[in-house]
Amino acid sequence: TTTTTTTTTTTTTTTTRTTTFTTTTRPTTTPFTVTTIPVLLYHQMNNPASLFSVNTANFSAQMAYLKAQGYSSITPQQFVQWLQGSSAGLPTKPVFITFDDNIISANAATPVLQANGFTATMYVVSGFADSPQGWNMDWTALAALKAAGWSLQLHAGTSGHNALTTQACNLFYACRLTGESAAAYQARVIADLNAGETALTSRGLITGSSITFATPWDNWGQDGSDTAVTSWLPSYLGSRFSAVFQEDWGYTVGNNRRYRFEMHSDHTLAVFAAVLTDLRFRLAG
Repeated sequence: TTTTTTTTTTTTTTTTRTTTFTTTTRPTTTPFTVTTIPVLLYHQMNNPASLFSVNTANFSAQMAYLKAQGYSSITPQQFVQWLQGSSAGLPTKPVFITFDDNIISANAATPVLQANGFTATMYVVSGFADSPQGWNMDWTALAALKAAGWSLQLHAGTSGHNALTTQACNLFYACRLTGESAAAYQARVIADLNAGETALTSRGLITGSSITFATPWDNWGQDGSDTAVTSWLPSYLGSRFSAVFQEDWGYTVGNNRRYRFEMHSDHTLAVFAAVLTDLRFRLAG
């Protein structure tokens, strides 16, 4: 007898599933930084006899150009925030539009500004508002200007935009009176600035203090003729205000000085466009 044995082998195949997870890394967003803010200065509107006047047609063309190029206007507070190193809340292309001397004709700018979604800042001479000479806004007019969306800042106090006397150096802030001591000169300037700020704050036209300042006659004593002025006024203004605006004459950086370009009646739109790229508007000054 033969016995046959059959062996059955069972093979078990195990299948292992491999799941691959793909991780997507979001690109790092570079913080938004504004490196340049053009600052424009106007004085009068529609006075053909003045070089320092711009007519409504030209002003309208300039504002339309800004809008077409993507600019947005900013306030003094936003400008100072930028100077202090923060771009938070700023538009991508800011521009700071300013007027000096609370001249009545600046009211013609309001509808143009509003039509383009802009605002402006008026640098106020309190003495002009106290005693208007027929072409300056009084306090009621300045309150109406603020209600129309303008910001207000200090340009000069009661006497700061006046001539002192017939002496050769006759600017209230940038010159000493004949025989005036350095201490008396400093006290006179400080008292006038204080009076101007008080006039604005007491009427609710600014809150706290003026954080920026525009030097009358574009003069902070840069001619260097009186060391009692040049050794004190620039540093005092720079310590008191976060920005001290100056135009072309003797412009240098330091003591919080910032450049403004003054628009004239003979400036073409091409000049206006070129001004916006002036390197003096950079944060580095």
